[in-house]
Amino acid sequence: MNYPVTSKTTIRRGFTLVELLVVIAIIGILIALLMPAIHAAREAARRMSCLNNLKQMGIAVQLYHGSFKQFPPGYRFIAGSTTDTVGGPSLALLPFLEQENISSNIDFSQAWWTFRPDIAKTSLSIFKCPSDGFEDVTVYPELTGFGLPMGDAAANSSYAYSMGYDDALCFRGDNLIGKAIGPWTGVFYINSNTRMAQIHDGTSNTFAIGEAASGWEMGHGIDCRESIGYGTHAWIIDGTNKEHYWSLGIKYGGALASTVEPMNKTLATDAYMHGISAPMDCRCSWEGGPHWATNFRSFHSNGANFLYCDGSVSFLGEDIEMETYSNLSSFRDGEVIDRDF
Repeated sequence: MNYPVTSKTTIRRGFTLVELLVVIAIIGILIALLMPAIHAAREAARRMSCLNNLKQMGIAVQLYHGSFKQFPPGYRFIAGSTTDTVGGPSLALLPFLEQENISSNIDFSQAWWTFRPDIAKTSLSIFKCPSDGFEDVTVYPELTGFGLPMGDAAANSSYAYSMGYDDALCFRGDNLIGKAIGPWTGVFYINSNTRMAQIHDGTSNTFAIGEAASGWEMGHGIDCRESIGYGTHAWIIDGTNKEHYWSLGIKYGGALASTVEPMNKTLATDAYMHGISAPMDCRCSWEGGPHWATNFRSFHSNGANFLYCDGSVSFLGEDIEMETYSNLSSFRDGEVIDRDF
């Protein structure tokens, strides 16, 4: 018997426009909820990488001290000069950071502007915090017309060396040695030669290096209120700006930092030294002195990373009490600070 053939048609129903819009909205909400967590995880990784940079610098500082029985000079000047510098601790630490290929091509008896341009423009990850999104190399157009051997560009740094609460940038005596150590002195200053044994407040209670991000908007002078642009500082130079460079229009953040002003303040303070008109004036800025140093700062949320003289590292909140902050940066003020605050 033959039966009639019937056909079965399966009707596939798709998303309606309303359903599609609902799905897209749900996906958008999920992405919006996840993005802050992803951003926070990435920033945590960058902050950890920055902390590791400081740990490596801490090892280098310890090795340097083991070899020379002192910390590297905070800013080393050519003998007999109050204006020409070789550089700062960053240069001195190169051989202890596995950068002999660079340090072996530097004449440490000559001023920084005599160095090779390829060295000046070499960006080193150890000196760059990943959270600093600023350019790796800054061109200083004010230097272009001088035809300096190093050229007019230098690679930036994210770190600065602590002067403590004493921000005087000066010399002492006919031999232009570093300033006298006082209760507010930090580990690094001009022609410094600080030794571990001198750190009376304890190496675990005194920080030596902290973050000073390049690319932070900057002002001129203590308690600055007017922007002069975005500040940078170079690892090959470190140090501070000087009055004759300022007269050329150069704006410079500097890698000698003090705790005279708060961490992460809205406008970073530039650095300024009267190396010609007042090189022997060793008064701090808060005593009416003519010089000043930059402040510590970072692009991390709510604080910055610091390296202590014993090689340990920690994150300090930007809301830290200023007295505690200055005590942690000075090695002979007689105040032993518990870091569990």
